[in-house]
Amino acid sequence: MHGKLSEMELRIAARLNQEIGKDANQLHRAAFLVENYKEQLQKLNQTLSYEEAQNVSSYKSAFHCQQQVCDSIDFELEKLSQFSAKLKLKLAECQPALEGVAEDLQQVRQLQNVTQYLRLVQDIQEISAALGNAINGKDEAKLVNIYLTLYEGNDSEHSVVGRLQAVKARTLKSYAESTAIYWHKRLMQRLSSEFEAVLKSLRWAHMEQQPLNYSPSRDTAKAQLLAEYMFLIKSPAEEHAPLQSITPSIVCQPISPVVQLLLAPYRQRFRFHFTGARQTNRLDKPEWFYTQLLNWGKESHFFVGNTFQPSAMKAGKLDYNLRLEFVRGLVQLAIEKLAVDIEQIAQDENLFAHLVDETLAFEAELCETFGYPASFPSAISVLTQPRYLLRWIALEEQFCAEKMDDILQAETPFQLIDPNTYEDDLKIPRCADQFMRLLEAIKDRYYGLIQPGHQLQFLQLQLELIDSFRRRLVQLHSSGAVASLPILNAINYLIMVLREWGENVHYLHLHSALAGPNAIEINSVFEHAVAELEHWAHQLMRNLANKSVNEMKAKSMNYRHDAWPNMPEQNSREPFILSPSGGEMFQVLVTLLHNLERELSANLFNQTLRLIAQQIDDFMLENMILNTRFSTAGAAQFNYDMTLLFALFGQHTRRPELLFKRIHDACKLLTAARGTALLLLETLRSGQTTAEEKTKPLHELRVLSLDSRQCIEVLERRTDIKMF
Repeated sequence: MHGKLSEMELRIAARLNQEIGKDANQLHRAAFLVENYKEQLQKLNQTLSYEEAQNVSSYKSAFHCQQQVCDSIDFELEKLSQFSAKLKLKLAECQPALEGVAEDLQQVRQLQNVTQYLRLVQDIQEISAALGNAINGKDEAKLVNIYLTLYEGNDSEHSVVGRLQAVKARTLKSYAESTAIYWHKRLMQRLSSEFEAVLKSLRWAHMEQQPLNYSPSRDTAKAQLLAEYMFLIKSPAEEHAPLQSITPSIVCQPISPVVQLLLAPYRQRFRFHFTGARQTNRLDKPEWFYTQLLNWGKESHFFVGNTFQPSAMKAGKLDYNLRLEFVRGLVQLAIEKLAVDIEQIAQDENLFAHLVDETLAFEAELCETFGYPASFPSAISVLTQPRYLLRWIALEEQFCAEKMDDILQAETPFQLIDPNTYEDDLKIPRCADQFMRLLEAIKDRYYGLIQPGHQLQFLQLQLELIDSFRRRLVQLHSSGAVASLPILNAINYLIMVLREWGENVHYLHLHSALAGPNAIEINSVFEHAVAELEHWAHQLMRNLANKSVNEMKAKSMNYRHDAWPNMPEQNSREPFILSPSGGEMFQVLVTLLHNLERELSANLFNQTLRLIAQQIDDFMLENMILNTRFSTAGAAQFNYDMTLLFALFGQHTRRPELLFKRIHDACKLLTAARGTALLLLETLRSGQTTAEEKTKPLHELRVLSLDSRQCIEVLERRTDIKMF
């Protein structure tokens, strides 16, 4: 619609939208806007009126100024046109001369480029000579400063190599970079040897044995200065340096030279103790070298950070954490050793399982003690290589299968755990609790894996174990080894925990990784497993309700065949009591409900109670009321008995009459006054009465759950209403 409006109309519409807004209740402001704009138009009309004497002089002055400005602009344009014509003539006169010297100018430019080229070559040679003269001197600062004039970074304009990045001179660039690489190597050799000498005087890597007579302040300051110099000087080769490859699938960033020098004595000691034929190099004792690396890190990482981090900061490495890189170097020693030993260890499942446990413990200690980032290389990456990850998952599955057998074959696997530990309303069998702890342990073991794909493989294992455990429970129940109540409690606990886990951030992330970025909604990863468990639980509860109601039915024979049509009138002075024929039936119900409440979790009992009530409601209506004639006294007695039934269920629910809607409505019809019953029956039987007219008197009696046909059948059960 806006495409059909002019620019002014769009501005007007925007102004009105701003003034009135989207609220329809503000439309009354339109009248005020109209009046406001009328007043503004009148003021403008008065201001622009030529009849006003005060406006005439203002208009004359404005017109005069405008005329002067226009004349000035015309004059300047004429001058510019004349100058352009003269310039064209001059250029035409000079063009032959320019064409005559063009070749000479081109040669001059080439000579200038050659001069600049040779000057750069001379600069490189002079810097190289200066470095050669200073390399054996004692002034490291001068040496570093001279090198920085040669190379400070590809984006630095203060160095020769940096300035050459914008120049198309491949050979010159190559010469400058090769010169910088050569001198970088020489300088690093010089600085590294001095740095190692200072570390030796500090008794680095043996600091617990250091003497008391050395001067830590002087030696430490020297080490810090040398570290700063090594951080400052860079090599052009570092700009394109490849990642360090430990194995074909494990690569990491190269470690800085300073940290490499700090790690050198630890690397030497590590290789001495944990390689070759040393007694400390044992495949069944990975905890030995893990513990040693952790101890070295604990002894040194704070000293490394406090001593050498300021050197990195002074060199411009603001986002660089030297302490963590030192720890990374120690971890890399473990990765290198595992990469060598893993193939041999994987052949023995006991050794491999022990290695997994120790590696996970090592990773946890790294995170807790050093704040080691998950994005850094880790020893666990060796175990998550494809072939070894499958081996790990297979061992987890084997162990869990054996553990599930042990759990279910224990003496009392379905015995409830200490009720003081959990809510009294929740009955938790020991086997269900142990199984969920087993799943939780698996999650804790793979929680630290970086790749979502690896975590999803363990999640699939968890889902398979849940299905396997469910099948084992089905087998135990089908064979009759375990009754329905313990099985129901176990299933219920599994469902509750899995639902809670499904809302956990960890599992939500896994579902997001599984569903992909275009997923419409995020659901629980346990949705299918919970659905299967719920389906079986509902089936067991239905069977349990059927069994309970069948027991009640077996005891209801005498009650259903009592003398309801001929029951004598009750003495008004005597209170109603339960029918003697119903005592046994009610006693069975009391016992059943008491046992179910005692042995089932509260939520399961409530669901089973509703199922039992529903079946009793249907049974009493169809097999009792509709198959029995009731006298007035019989109907009153039956109504009282049903009141006791409601009270019996009222011990377990707040409004029991809502569970027996059909019995409740039938009792209303059986005990209604004879005249009311006759009128109601006549209305319901009438063929000329609409459906609404038939339901109106039923609603007045608050009979809502029976249709008109059922109401007729119930009313016809009364002996005081003759059949026609």
